[in-house]
Amino acid sequence: MRFPPLDRSFTGISVPVAALRTAAGCGAGEFADLPVLAAWCRSVGLDLVQLLPVNDTGADSSPYSALSAFALHPLYLHLQTVPGAAAHGRAIDQFIAETPAREAATNGRFAYRAVREFKLSIVDRIYQDNAAAIGSNPAFARWRTRNPWVVPYAVFTALRKQNSAAMWSTWPAMANPRADEIEAWWASNPSLCMPSAWVQFLLEKQLKEASHAMEDMGVFLKGDIPILMSPESADVWAHRGYFDLGARAGAPPDMFSPDGQNWGFPVYDWEALRQDGYAWWKARLRQAGKFFHAFRIDHVLGFFRIWRIPRGELSGLLGRFSPSRSMTSAELATIGFDNARVRWLALPHLSGRELADGLGAEAARVAGLHLKRVGAEDLYNLRDEIDGERVIAALDEAPEVKRFLRSWHVNRTLLADDGVYYPAWYMEQKKGFQSLSPAEQESLRTLARRKREDSEQEWERRGEELLRTLQTATDMLVCAEDLGDVPRCVPRVLSRLGILGLRIARWSRAYDTAPAGSPAPFIPPSGYPRLSVCTPSVHDTSTIRGWWEEEAAERELYHASLATGEACPPHVTPALLHQILAHCCDAASILVMFQIQDVLDLDEGLWSADPRVDRINVPGTLNEANWTWRMPLAIEALESRTKLCNDVRTLVRKRRATPPGADGAAGKEQP
Repeated sequence: MRFPPLDRSFTGISVPVAALRTAAGCGAGEFADLPVLAAWCRSVGLDLVQLLPVNDTGADSSPYSALSAFALHPLYLHLQTVPGAAAHGRAIDQFIAETPAREAATNGRFAYRAVREFKLSIVDRIYQDNAAAIGSNPAFARWRTRNPWVVPYAVFTALRKQNSAAMWSTWPAMANPRADEIEAWWASNPSLCMPSAWVQFLLEKQLKEASHAMEDMGVFLKGDIPILMSPESADVWAHRGYFDLGARAGAPPDMFSPDGQNWGFPVYDWEALRQDGYAWWKARLRQAGKFFHAFRIDHVLGFFRIWRIPRGELSGLLGRFSPSRSMTSAELATIGFDNARVRWLALPHLSGRELADGLGAEAARVAGLHLKRVGAEDLYNLRDEIDGERVIAALDEAPEVKRFLRSWHVNRTLLADDGVYYPAWYMEQKKGFQSLSPAEQESLRTLARRKREDSEQEWERRGEELLRTLQTATDMLVCAEDLGDVPRCVPRVLSRLGILGLRIARWSRAYDTAPAGSPAPFIPPSGYPRLSVCTPSVHDTSTIRGWWEEEAAERELYHASLATGEACPPHVTPALLHQILAHCCDAASILVMFQIQDVLDLDEGLWSADPRVDRINVPGTLNEANWTWRMPLAIEALESRTKLCNDVRTLVRKRRATPPGADGAAGKEQP
């Protein structure tokens, strides 16, 4: 679908589909609720709705852990309009009636597993009631032909069910099938494969109808496409050659995650994808383009380079950027590091004193089991089999012993990989580096810096090639989530391609211009680039209310940037919230997006007692609360919240009166 010309400002709300609440909803938000939301958006002047990913994630509530890059989530199916659902109307009505009791038991969150299992049980019963008619439906047959991804997805789903949702790598059969074997299994097991294919047929119809209805109202739909795939997905199972299963993707250490992040997803084999003309990625975008006018590329930095972590690691500490220019033994030798010196830098070396200081009376026993002595010296390396954090975590040892072994396992100045070397992220803090002379340290720094500069050139070339290829495969407006350790080449490429970057107001600071020892000032939204999306919060952050309560130091500085002339209040008020949203509406950005929680908080009568419960996700945590937030009232009831509706109209009216900044003028980012 095509986004309208970027000749005016657009203002919208972001919300997970499941968070929507309507009178006819069955336990969680559904695709059929989107036109209801769009009608309210039109009434207050909003013209864009952004969703989190809507792909099937199985029993995992995280929308970023999809079982398929193509299949939609059965959670979002509106049962009542499924042909044959009337026969099960009493069960559906009863489940809807029980929704308040279920949510009361979970602090207002929706019961993900209960809703998913109920919907799957109902559509399975409908299918069994009407299997012959469904199987002979010519529209369903044509749809299957036009969507070749359905066969591997349906076969995978059936096999996964047969194997009690076990990892495909453990299946006794079909764990590593060829394409013809998948086709043969489909042909031999139609009764097992057809139900999940039919559900996808229904879901696609419902989402397309919702999207077209929204477009007719002048409200556009923005999707979210995660860059990575779950290792347990149908795509990794069926298209093994597109993925490098020997590594996992993540993020390097930063101020929020000192150990980095290991997302557990395999990295791509981009060369294999290139040889196939990026067919899988193009098909993925064509599928999304059936429903969305715009889309957000999650972790766009991964198209330039990914943080590649050896499969045996749990954290991101021993990862490296891929692609990245390596240091060869010959290059290291030219700056004075022979093979013995390189080994000293690439392997952890514990002295007897360090061993005794760290483990005390346990030192001799642990050394005998897990370490090997270096010649006749009082010096030790980890045994070869202690080759990753996963191995250390699985040892039958006390937690303090495991922590000690892990601390030395990651104490490497250089990371060895197939005969070449890369600098560790915390290179200068490692024992090996600190043992070098000042001149040696500077030589190694200089070589690492040169390799980084050479890598940046490769990242720019690759990022532009990949993004240009994907951009030309779709009519959707492309927006990028460009957060993290952003290489200098990324904004250049996004600008050349006309791809919108992301500016989160609470994180947009002029770090490069801040005086030493002084906090970096906030960049005013009026100084954001025109080709950007401005937002005060996202699904991985607290809401504005939550942020204000949790970050006292930040709120003082941010409040000063609002230039209200008032003292910084210790708690958010509706008036202050309106000021913050209005400040974002001053953005030069083409798009301004607000989480629906922040919009609803304009109405104090809708406030949660604790704003922390309104957060969508807390990164790095696994619990039932993540991804299960739901609106506190039905969408149909929003019209009766007169003050809320008027406040939103005022914000949008102000934004529409101020055109977005022009490149090189108001749209040029300034400190």
